[in-house]
Amino acid sequence: MTRKPVIYPVFLPNAGCPFQCMYCDQHAVTAVERHSARAEQAAAQIAFLAKHAQNKETRGEIAFYGGTFTGLSRSYRDQLLLLAQGYVDQGIFSGIRFSTRPDSMEADTLRSLARYRITTVELGIQSLSDTVLRSSRRGYTRRLALEALEVVRQYPWKLGIQLMLGLPGDTPERFLASVRTAIGAQPDFVRIHPTLVFPGTELATWTSQGRYLPLTVQQAVDWCVPAYDACIQAAIPVARMGLLLPSDFGSSSAVATGPWHPAYGQLVRSMWWRRRIDSSLKQWPGRIAGRSAALHVGPRYVSDVIGWKRRNLEHWRHKWDLREVSVEQRPDKQGMSFDLGITA
Repeated sequence: MTRKPVIYPVFLPNAGCPFQCMYCDQHAVTAVERHSARAEQAAAQIAFLAKHAQNKETRGEIAFYGGTFTGLSRSYRDQLLLLAQGYVDQGIFSGIRFSTRPDSMEADTLRSLARYRITTVELGIQSLSDTVLRSSRRGYTRRLALEALEVVRQYPWKLGIQLMLGLPGDTPERFLASVRTAIGAQPDFVRIHPTLVFPGTELATWTSQGRYLPLTVQQAVDWCVPAYDACIQAAIPVARMGLLLPSDFGSSSAVATGPWHPAYGQLVRSMWWRRRIDSSLKQWPGRIAGRSAALHVGPRYVSDVIGWKRRNLEHWRHKWDLREVSVEQRPDKQGMSFDLGITA
């Protein structure tokens, strides 16, 4: 089982961004004020995280999120990198990670980054459909985004791709095509999250005017399941599905509308398992109504197979008229394989 990387995030809300994207509210997403992007606040964040990493005795990457890192001024960017690299050199952090826009990848900037111990670059591509990029006013084209992916691959850095579903102009077909194109770039991982509508954004205005209709949670799950499956088939890790939001976000005044769910990733994974097992039950030779089903899976996947609030078990009992459905962990099960047994 691949271990998730340990990440120590420094949030720089909208720092380096050429403009505010129509859907973006970094304060709502990170609970970090804009002034935290200032050098002194960022330096304090880095020092705090270094101490935390030392106390945990767990090395991980120091990560700069929330803005366009390569869009920062050269002097500010170097200041942050020198601070971070000092802790990397001491063995406290394992490397440096940052997120940025694909249209902020100038050759001179990347050459200047090469002297630092960068380990991972995450590109906020969001979509690889020109229709969606244009409708969402991202300010770049599919071709430019693909060129940015190729540029990153010229350096010894891990490449992550961030994608969004349900942006203005998006459809299930366009989103899945974007995912498949992204997979073709052979990233080291992808992140996927549905479009949320935050108060005060241009997208919130569009929503109130009827120009944009957010997805429901179920629609967002249905869009994402084929994308998740495509990543699995291509052996591309999905680092996360759904935004990681502040702990008090469930009070929900921060979200005007949109498909937010605290367990969105699990909903997608569980639906993926549900459809696989439905297919196996459908093909089962002989009558299964009134009988019991037993599923054997690796320990890592038990909760996803059972489903959020045990909904998969309820689904299989009702859909297939089963008397009982059990899920048992088997340490010897390899990968995402499963065994299905039907008993009287």
